[in-house]
Amino acid sequence: MREAEGLATRLGDRARLGRVLADIGARLRNVAGEHLQAIEVGQRALAIAVESGDQELAREAQYRTGQAYFAIGDFRQALDLLSRCAEGAREDSDQRAQLFASWSHSWLALTLSNLGRFVEASSHAQEALRIAEGADHPYTLAEALTGVGSVALALGDLDQAIDALERARGLTRQWNFQPWAILARLGYACALSGRADEGRRLLEGVIQDATTMSSMGVGRAMQLAWLGEAYLLEGRLDDALERTQQAVSLAQRHQERSHEAWGLRLIGEIASRSNPPALEKPESYYHKALALAGELDMRPLVAHCHFHLGRLSRKTDRREQAREHLMTATAMYREMDMRFWVDRAEATMRELA
Repeated sequence: MREAEGLATRLGDRARLGRVLADIGARLRNVAGEHLQAIEVGQRALAIAVESGDQELAREAQYRTGQAYFAIGDFRQALDLLSRCAEGAREDSDQRAQLFASWSHSWLALTLSNLGRFVEASSHAQEALRIAEGADHPYTLAEALTGVGSVALALGDLDQAIDALERARGLTRQWNFQPWAILARLGYACALSGRADEGRRLLEGVIQDATTMSSMGVGRAMQLAWLGEAYLLEGRLDDALERTQQAVSLAQRHQERSHEAWGLRLIGEIASRSNPPALEKPESYYHKALALAGELDMRPLVAHCHFHLGRLSRKTDRREQAREHLMTATAMYREMDMRFWVDRAEATMRELA
């Protein structure tokens, strides 16, 4: 990347430099987990696009830089850049512009899901799918289906998530795409839906076989955490803790704060189920996750932390604290229409009563 950038700079070719920065620089730094560097080079590409009036370059830079902001948990900046990319691409009938429109809508869906804005997330996911189906571009269709599945997974609609992700997996087999992002989500959805063995095997395969640079950067920490949760569901607490600690360490190294928060929540869950405790004070991990999720405005994760704190408080016979946490979680789940989680929280409330 540095050689290409240096050559473009020496030749005085600003347009070429912008494309190197956006297509090679920001993209490769993102997949390597170097998100702050990706933001830096992406912003340089954006400046060149504004200076030159190059709309195609602007779209690429907005998309890549938006992905990097998503990775570090700066969802406000991600929304701004990805929305600008989607809007600009919508006004261009060129096929490549339409592909960027679909990709941007998928990433907007992921971003809004983290914020608990599921009505908007679902709308963007469906728009990505509509564009992809009309573009006759299998890779983009697979990515759009992955976005639909991801929103459903975050909501707890596991049947819809599995259906969309199975369709995406079929495309990867037919066209020989890299399947890891799809298989990891499918494995996690299967594990949560009671197919623990199938889900765990899918996730183990992703961690074992996905060894290219593009599979080791953004998303890898969450894949490790999902495998950790699959082990937890099977009662393999030592394996669960090992994988989840790896996830948190990787997220911290890549400065993926939202993924760090999810990992901390899971460490609390593992610690709360260990007997004797594998770690002291499991509630401290929930509170760390809760603080970070609150800072990033990750409302679904905030609700999950209250739910787990409620269950832990009930387990340790702190009934009033349990009631407060569970009531908070239930109210938040209802506000976001997370019906799967509303049912679980209400069932726990009944057990408390």
